[in-house]
Amino acid sequence: MTNPVRQIFNRLKWTGQRAYFWYLNRPGGEEVASTDDVVEVGANGVVVARGGKMSYIPYHRIVEIRLETGEVLLDRRKN
Repeated sequence: MTNPVRQIFNRLKWTGQRAYFWYLNRPGGEEVASTDDVVEVGANGVVVARGGKMSYIPYHRIVEIRLETGEVLLDRRKN
């Protein structure tokens, strides 16, 4: 079965929709990236290129995905 977060990224890739996603960064805190930064959608995470640097972000660290329009596609934050 395909990871649901991977399905979201694949759908965004094929439709060309822009979204922003928040992910947990070590040693703590969150960062935000755009789907424009995604260079690869893998089996267990995405590879992003920002500021001349490539980073691998596992799907389990992604806490929110929101379309440019504001529609929330994923929200894993504990309220």
